[in-house]
Parts: sequence; C-alpha cells; structure tokens
Amino acid sequence: MYYPYFRGKQFDLLALTELVEKNCLSKKILPIIEPVKNSNTLKKFVEVFHREKHPFYLIQNPQSGDFLTKEGSLYLNSLPLNKAMIVEQPIETLNEQPQLFVIRNSTPALQSDWLGNHTKVLIPKEFRLLQKVKGDKILSQDVFTRLPKISFYQECLDEFFSDTHLTFQQNGFVGFSDFSIDSRIYYEHRYPSKILSLHLVYFENSMLRIHHFLSSEETPSQRDKFFEVMDEIRTWKSKLCGENVTLGIDLLFEAVSNDKFPGMGVMRKAAVMHHMELMSRYIDRFE
Repeated sequence: MYYPYFRGKQFDLLALTELVEKNCLSKKILPIIEPVKNSNTLKKFVEVFHREKHPFYLIQNPQSGDFLTKEGSLYLNSLPLNKAMIVEQPIETLNEQPQLFVIRNSTPALQSDWLGNHTKVLIPKEFRLLQKVKGDKILSQDVFTRLPKISFYQECLDEFFSDTHLTFQQNGFVGFSDFSIDSRIYYEHRYPSKILSLHLVYFENSMLRIHHFLSSEETPSQRDKFFEVMDEIRTWKSKLCGENVTLGIDLLFEAVSNDKFPGMGVMRKAAVMHHMELMSRYIDRFE
C-alpha cells in the first residue's frame, strides 16, 4: 500500500531498522531503497528486514553512489530480495523482470511496450505515462517542500503535507509513495546553516500536515539551538501528544533529559521514525 522511497542514507536506514526491530513498522509499508553506500548500516538493514520477514524493495540500478560499478551491480543482483529497477531502457529489452519498475524519466517508459505487463510500476502523475503504462500502478509524489534556505521556512512554519493516503484508491492506484521528509532531488551534502531545523508531520482530520521547527540564528551553539527547538516542540505538544507521540519523539526528548545535543543525523533519524510510525498506525487502523 505505502511505498516510501529512500536514497539509502545512513540515518534513514537506521530509522527503518529500529522501527522493524521494535515491531513499529506496518507490514503494509514497503520501503523502496535506492542504495548509495555499501555500508554496514545497509547490510544490517537487509539482515533485519529479512529476518523479520518485512517486505521491501532494493533498487538494482541506483543512479549514484558506491553501486555504479559492475561489482556493485553484481552484489545487488546476488541478494535474494524483492528487486526494483529504474526504467532506463525499453522494458522488453531487459534480461530479467524485477518485482517493481520505477519510472523516473518518461522517455524510456513511453518507448516501452507495456502490454501484458504484470509487474508493479512506481509512476508519477503524468497523463501520457498513465495512459501508456499497464500494470498495477503506485503513485509517486514529491510532497515535501524543499526550500533553498532553511530561513525561508519561517514564512510558513505549518503547512499541508499530503492526503494521498485518502485518495490513491479512488484514482485507480494500488499504492502510493513519497520521499518522506525529503524531496525527489538527491543530494549528498548539505551546506551548514546558522538555523537548526526539525520537520515533523502530524495528522489533523485524517490529513497529514507538517510543522517546521526552527532555531534562531543568534543562538550561539548547536546544542543551544537544539534545546531551543525542543522547547518549541514542548509548547506545541497539543499536536504531538497522545497518538502522535512516537519512538522518534521519545528519542529527541531522551536527548533533552540527558542534557545533550544528539547531532543532526539523529534528529533526521527521529523525524523519519516519527513519520513512518504515524503512517503505520493510520494504515493498520483504517485499512
């Protein structure tokens, strides 16, 4: 049903691994992982998901990172897992059929013959593609607002995030996908910012909204900026209490209770855990 797409970054994988280990990720959430680093974190992710029999898809032809080499490609193909493939050429010319096609570039998808296709397809909402492509379609959307500077979020701290979980079936899709609290545009490094940010989703009337928690520029240290953000979250707890409290939120407040700044990576991990656990609860309750 829900197929969140991750670029295989360390703290995203750590977030998903911990949720599965603690039985807090719905079996109806099937992550799609495009691996970028041949790391122990990726290996543990694969091991834990395989051991717990939690379904996921691994992209066999990632577009950046460690697996662009022939050896990296052979390694990915050797794993006995559900395989996904980004469509880079007409699908009838492929030597093997994956369990999931991912359409990123419309040209090779439009050049393909989709008649008789029985493989699921992750597809953006583009009219020509939707008319051409056959098979079970999963709607791919980029719902996170990525701005060039963190300070720009100050203009709209709270905004609509998504209602696709309410509408995807009405539009003929068998599932839906997004990039969690990230965007379709891949990046490896972020430029340092004087503002510390934390982006947390929450449900309101069955729709997902997102709040951007920001520190001030003038706060002297990263530690102080973190505590400033957490003070704001504490005063905003009416939205993040009860059913909206998650392992991710608990992880952040655990750092506060220990009087420490956990690092931006752990903050990212907590935000992803929070999003995935909220979606798990919603899906398991209403589906």
